[in-house]
Amino acid sequence: MTASSSVAPHTRDAHTAPGTSDAPAPAPATATSAASAVTAAMGARPRRIGVLGGTFDPIHTGHLALGALFARTLALDELVLMPAGQQPQKQGSTPAAHRLAMTRLAAQQLAAELERSRPFTQLLVSTREIERAGPSYTVDTLREMRRELGPQASLSLLIGSDQLVRLDTWHAWRELFDYAHVCAAARPGFDRDAASAELREVFAEREKSALGVQSTPCGGILIDDSLAVDISATELRATLAHARDAATPPANLPEPVWRYIRAQHLYRA
Repeated sequence: MTASSSVAPHTRDAHTAPGTSDAPAPAPATATSAASAVTAAMGARPRRIGVLGGTFDPIHTGHLALGALFARTLALDELVLMPAGQQPQKQGSTPAAHRLAMTRLAAQQLAAELERSRPFTQLLVSTREIERAGPSYTVDTLREMRRELGPQASLSLLIGSDQLVRLDTWHAWRELFDYAHVCAAARPGFDRDAASAELREVFAEREKSALGVQSTPCGGILIDDSLAVDISATELRATLAHARDAATPPANLPEPVWRYIRAQHLYRA
């Protein structure tokens, strides 16, 4: 995969196993020159890849804002949106096919934002976790990606601070740092003291600047407090369930996603 923001609608995600596919947003016509420039620049440095995963049930503007923030902050060459597969910690989620379709629709909106703010970033939607058989663990995804990318690329897992303070509840969480950085966008009211003493010690040992993350392959933690977005997917689902006949989408939901939800009769009370 080249580090380009010029993404054809049916190209394959090179981080995805053979036989699976992505659905990146159609690239603006002006992206070709930007793609050439960043491809040339990458000859002098390792690639920078950010992975924004989640249940995306549904994907909302907070997810998109987080992705755009780190695309800029980390000067990402590639931003991968990755809907989760079967998660042991979350039961009863919307079927994967719907969550993937919503992610692809939202990606088109994010692609337009990146063209304005970070035109060198290639946006991809990966089916890697959705197509994985059995429970899906983030550490497995990062291990696979590191093997495919090699030892030099800067790989970052992009999460919200609500996930960061519970990181020590994740499967094999310490191994995450063997393969990637963990970059978190702080929600309003974020408090490091909400994390366990063990996790706070890890914060102190591993915290890096954005430049430190850009220039190293893995192992760091970056906490960015500039976003200040607090959107609950649980509350959004409740809003959708009780506003089925609304003429406009909720403020935190991309309109194409809202139209899909209405057409597919999702999140009904």
